[in-house]
Amino acid sequence: MTDDSSIEFDMFEDARRNLVEALVKQGHDQLEAERVSLYVVQGIREVPRLLTTLARGDASEAGIIGLLNKVLDNAAALGKARAILLGLDDQIVH
Repeated sequence: MTDDSSIEFDMFEDARRNLVEALVKQGHDQLEAERVSLYVVQGIREVPRLLTTLARGDASEAGIIGLLNKVLDNAAALGKARAILLGLDDQIVH
């Protein structure tokens, strides 16, 4: 998350910690919760930028497609998080 501002980094870190806490309270072990949370944050971190860019309506086509590609590249992380939660994590490539 090197291109995130300090505020964005803090927001995503808070979200990650809150997700870890929720998963642990639901009975997931700490390490599993940490892994899932990292994958989720990785999977969603570019979505707000894409939505903001699309809503503004003044971005270049190249800028929109560039952000879309980042979102899609990171989408696989959500699949990894899902696999862990479903107990299929031995089938994912790390």
